[in-house]
Amino acid sequence: MGRAAVEKLKSEGIMDIEFIRIDLQDLDSIKHAVKQIEETYGRCDVLVNNAAVCYNDPTLYGTTSHTPFAEQADITVKTNFFGTLSLTKAIVPLMEKSSESPRIINIASSAGRLSILPSQDRRDAFSSDKLKMDDLESYMNDFIEAAKRGTHKEEGWPNTGYGVSKVGIIAMTKILARENSNNNNNKFMINSIDPGYCSTDQNNNQGFITAERGAITPYLLATIEPKQQFTGKHWYQEKEIEW
Repeated sequence: MGRAAVEKLKSEGIMDIEFIRIDLQDLDSIKHAVKQIEETYGRCDVLVNNAAVCYNDPTLYGTTSHTPFAEQADITVKTNFFGTLSLTKAIVPLMEKSSESPRIINIASSAGRLSILPSQDRRDAFSSDKLKMDDLESYMNDFIEAAKRGTHKEEGWPNTGYGVSKVGIIAMTKILARENSNNNNNKFMINSIDPGYCSTDQNNNQGFITAERGAITPYLLATIEPKQQFTGKHWYQEKEIEW
């Protein structure tokens, strides 16, 4: 699919584009991709973390057998959260070699709004401006283990692996923004975005917003002038929104 997308873009006149395979559940593929980018370009200016899996339907709309919730939670969080975090950590050193304003743009979702967490204690923990990445990783592993035990509801978690993964993505964004706020060489812009309910294969094309509309805010954050510094924020349709 990636190569097909590249060929389609080239047919439309966008020639300076290359496909590099990354599997978010395969650390070796991440390392290989980052090495390839470094050898080819020497740096990375913009990272848009958009890859994700989502069990809107436990059979993925009839394309697979039924997937139990515990397995859904494990696959979804390990891909969407831990895979994204691994790629981001691996590529940040290349971004430090970038221009004065490298960008990380994390595609989140309205499914990751803070209010999906039934427990006020969990909402407070995820939204704390003192939250560290190690703590966040521990929380995400706690959810996976609770889902495997079948006790996630009793332990203050919602019944959605995708939602929890996106809560993690937004919390990760804010932590990364804090961690990189005092970088001596670069002015990182690190933001998360709710693209809206876009019509894509992920939801069997049931969304009411076009994918093109959902891409506008990420594009603007990727290309905005460095003098306009936005970091650690959450966006929807070109406006900062409450998490």
